[in-house]
Amino acid sequence: MGDPEMADNSTAPALRVSGLTKHYPGVTALAGVDLEVKPGQVLSLSGANGAGKSTLVKILSGAEQPDTGRIWIDGKEVKLESPHAARQAGIYTIYQEMSLVPAMSVVENIFLDDFARGGLFRRSKMERQARELMDRLGLSVNVNDPVGSLPLGKQQFVEIAKALKSQPRVLLLDEPTTTLPPRDVSSLLKLMRELAASGVGLIFISHRLDEVTEVCDAVDVLRDGRRVAHFDLVPDHHEIVKAMMGDRYENSLAAAAAENAEGYLGGIAGDEVVLEVRELTDGNRVAPATFDLRRGEVLGITGLLGAGQTELAECLFGIREATDGTISVDGRPVRIRTPREAISAGLGLIPEDRKSQGLVLGMSANKNITLASLTSFARKGVLDHRKEVQHGREQVRELNIKCSSVHQTVGTMSGGNQQKVLLARWLTKNSKVLILAEPTRGVDVAAKEEIYRLIRDYLRDGGAAIIVTSEVAEAALCDRVLVLTGGRVVAEATHEEIRSQQQDLLTHLR
Repeated sequence: MGDPEMADNSTAPALRVSGLTKHYPGVTALAGVDLEVKPGQVLSLSGANGAGKSTLVKILSGAEQPDTGRIWIDGKEVKLESPHAARQAGIYTIYQEMSLVPAMSVVENIFLDDFARGGLFRRSKMERQARELMDRLGLSVNVNDPVGSLPLGKQQFVEIAKALKSQPRVLLLDEPTTTLPPRDVSSLLKLMRELAASGVGLIFISHRLDEVTEVCDAVDVLRDGRRVAHFDLVPDHHEIVKAMMGDRYENSLAAAAAENAEGYLGGIAGDEVVLEVRELTDGNRVAPATFDLRRGEVLGITGLLGAGQTELAECLFGIREATDGTISVDGRPVRIRTPREAISAGLGLIPEDRKSQGLVLGMSANKNITLASLTSFARKGVLDHRKEVQHGREQVRELNIKCSSVHQTVGTMSGGNQQKVLLARWLTKNSKVLILAEPTRGVDVAAKEEIYRLIRDYLRDGGAAIIVTSEVAEAALCDRVLVLTGGRVVAEATHEEIRSQQQDLLTHLR
């Protein structure tokens, strides 16, 4: 890269880092990483979980200090000794989990950092500046409304307004679209391009490669703490996936999905019907739905956010009350009014929001794994902790769950490993049917492959699965697919038909 100190500041990159390293006990998180972002450029930072992305973001945001390496902003070397120092230098970070205070107003959230430093401001001046920022972002909101009353997409824009108030040179966006509906994602990507056009340099982290190809100008790929690839022009999905996965890429389902090629998650269904659903409805969001699920089969249910697929899964699992219809498991009618009854009937659910609906984040991985099966680890009503821990260790080993021990708090684990803990819970319970809502959302392609492998193993062991997904490429890996719009099934396709009919499926989703 040459010596950045010799660069003319007028033509210097907005951000340049050289030789960043970071070691933790037993782990090299970063090994001599170089990176450069030009003014007005959107750079994708891609990589699997554990590749070093989070560590790099922490260093650039001032939350962590590198062991070695140098950082320049606009050609001037800086020391980012704290988050405040990073913002003072011109770097602002937008995280997936927003730092807003829901009960405070929009204007109060925008100026929260200034309040924390003891600044004194006239309310009228703050409101005027907040409205100017909202106008710049094209957002029509009352700046005196509580930020918690706004939809998630607008809250994300308020987070960005906090950054723009300080006129950042570099904006880091770490998985900002994960929880947003498609319309808000489109608005955010459009805003990113507008910010780039104004001269801001952006670093964008997203596991959704269609977003990367839509908004980014260049791609850097990290693997095992090193930058293993740089693309001056954004390549096809499979080139990015290949760089991320390395030798694990060939013959993977993640590769098949990325390349829109033939891939099969199921393909081993027998004739025995495990789950029979007839005219199931909640009388509101879910129109009467009828389908069968066979042993060894994986059924995809897809549609845009709000199309009713989540509500259908909730009806099956007793979270949402069904007003009519019947459910049978192994040929026996069952009445499911609560999740407890669904579990007793042999159903397991990995919910769309694993953190708030599936996991107990403050509990250990082991306790989360055994949560639905505690009676299996009890003797005369007393929990056998040794037996419970031994089982947890077996699950961690068999499912390749990366954790320091079975006692690690699950809230500190990566998204992919959290999903595997939930899978382990239902494997422990010997569930006959698994309902997986957006099972690979927010996880990288390597973790996706691990999750797909575990689902295939479960099917081969006699299970049956329903995958609720908004990704058509993922639905296309299933044996059959139901497409929902407005709570109603509007199309159905077998695996053999999906590849030739993907455009038709996409049409139904619009």
